[in-house]
Amino acid sequence: MRHGLLGAVHLPESSDPVPESVLKRLLPEEQAHARTMRGFRQVQWVGGRLAAREAVNALGLSMGPLLTDNYGAPKASKSLSVSIAHKRHLAIAMVAQRRHGFIGVDLETGGRSRMGIAPRVLTAAELGEVHELAPERQWNSVLMRFAIKEAIYKALAPRMRRYIGFHEAVVQPHTDGSVDVSLQLEDGASPELEAQYVWTSHGLVATARARW
Repeated sequence: MRHGLLGAVHLPESSDPVPESVLKRLLPEEQAHARTMRGFRQVQWVGGRLAAREAVNALGLSMGPLLTDNYGAPKASKSLSVSIAHKRHLAIAMVAQRRHGFIGVDLETGGRSRMGIAPRVLTAAELGEVHELAPERQWNSVLMRFAIKEAIYKALAPRMRRYIGFHEAVVQPHTDGSVDVSLQLEDGASPELEAQYVWTSHGLVATARARW
């Protein structure tokens, strides 16, 4: 991907505890944390760490324990930026060297239309653009903007250390996967930010990178 190397791990359909043979692929600190979790939450957490480690290994780098910060995001070593996303069937992780900026990734699957979320995640201008589209195209337009904003906020959060509202970014996705982004951050911060998206056989993947 443009903003980092992406790793992916297929997840089991069952919410049964992750087998010990799989847990032992994690570092001891990660294993201990995983054993405190239950159900799909444990499955997805472990899958995300395995995906991240695959990506880090492919980069030829090393990574210590990938635990969780106070905001629920992966807490990587200072030399790396790591972002994780998952759905029931798949966990993905994007990894890049921190010197290139902070990264964010999101994974969404189409599924049934949930247009009811549009007023919550889109600005008035974005909502107006969606309503100008043919009805059969509106949900995908909302989903793309939602995924892109999720990736953007994940890229911003490690530095900003606060909740970032959906109204603080206006995004305009283009058919080639590029995205125009206008940040309207409440605290006036102005990082350099870029985003992109791609449709895959497993769903929509959106990525972002913030530089300060």
